[in-house]
Amino acid sequence: MTAPESVLILAAHGSSHGRAKAALAAFAGRVQHEHPCVRVLSAHTAGQSSHALRTDVVPGMEEALHALTQAPDGAPRILRVQSLHVIAGREFDRMRALCREFADREGWDVAVAGPLLSCAADAPLVAEALSENITKCMTYSITNSTTTDAPDATPDTAPDARNALREAVILMGHGTTHAAQELYRRLAARLAVALPLARLGVMETANPHSSLSIQAIAHGLAEQGIRRARIIPFLTVAGRHAHNDLAGDQPGSWKSILAEHGIEGVPDLTGLIEQGAFVRLWLASIRKLLGADG
Repeated sequence: MTAPESVLILAAHGSSHGRAKAALAAFAGRVQHEHPCVRVLSAHTAGQSSHALRTDVVPGMEEALHALTQAPDGAPRILRVQSLHVIAGREFDRMRALCREFADREGWDVAVAGPLLSCAADAPLVAEALSENITKCMTYSITNSTTTDAPDATPDTAPDARNALREAVILMGHGTTHAAQELYRRLAARLAVALPLARLGVMETANPHSSLSIQAIAHGLAEQGIRRARIIPFLTVAGRHAHNDLAGDQPGSWKSILAEHGIEGVPDLTGLIEQGAFVRLWLASIRKLLGADG
């Protein structure tokens, strides 16, 4: 077997949750299978203070970069890094800075491909991928919130009653105090045009009246007469945030906040890395990064 021509690091926030780790490992395996001449590694970017991640088999980004300095003389010094983050926030900025420092210090040829939402221009493709996955999981069509396609609806059914037969979809993103929060807003607006009963919110939003807050989303849907909503993580993997902050039974979880507004929240705990539309986006980005998209 010939030596790998280059190294590819798949950089994700990371998780100590079993299913989340398995999902990331499965994606890495798929990438390795598609690019057998590349050495595919995984690294987490969650920060070295996380004990659960420090003791994981997946190293932190700094540790992964340091390990590359042990490469034998004459080995190719080509590094490609694919971000598996959702937005280009602070964590991605830190990771990219580490890569730049490594390139300058060690003399490696380094290139980094950004997250799903690196800039506003990425919103249409991400919205399209979300639309594909949402329409697959919905009980009833949500393309037009005023249609009467629910099985028990008739043309004479009142709008509130028609909505009560329908199901909304709420996506939970992480959120940030970084300027990249605007990318969530742009995506939410784009998504609402395509799917009027779809909402995108984030966990980190200082203003409870913000259109991205679950309180505002729940209030708005309740006013529309919606009584059921599927809640889905807009996160790379469905780890602790998805199982606790989204689907938990404790006060303050998204499921509980929806219940306070008379809406049954139905969790769908599948991370983006497990969804076909997003897997295709990341694989296409990796092919381009490796120069294998021709």
